Amino acid sequence: MENNKVTLIDGTFNVAEAKDVLLNMFTMKINFHSQKNVSHIERFGTPDDNSKAKVEFLKAEMAKLETIIAEATDKNVSLKVTSAIHIDYINEPA
Repeated sequence: MENNKVTLIDGTFNVAEAKDVLLNMFTMKINFHSQKNVSHIERFGTPDDNSKAKVEFLKAEMAKLETIIAEATDKNVSLKVTSAIHIDYINEPA
């Protein structure tokens, strides 16, 4: 199994910048899984349980992020944000 890594975010941001970047990423992922669920309903007549679970998970994580951002605002600090994507090849159907 091969392991590949790409850096997505690596920087220091003021609170407004961090909020903009991170909330937009979460919103994009939520929209992706919501649309995937709608498509599944249209094609098969049933919801995509995996996509529904992902949306709920991402919403919970986004709430945590909003708490972190509020605390950073109260403390008047900058935020160091790092994020990497790890990609592994697997021999399973998508």
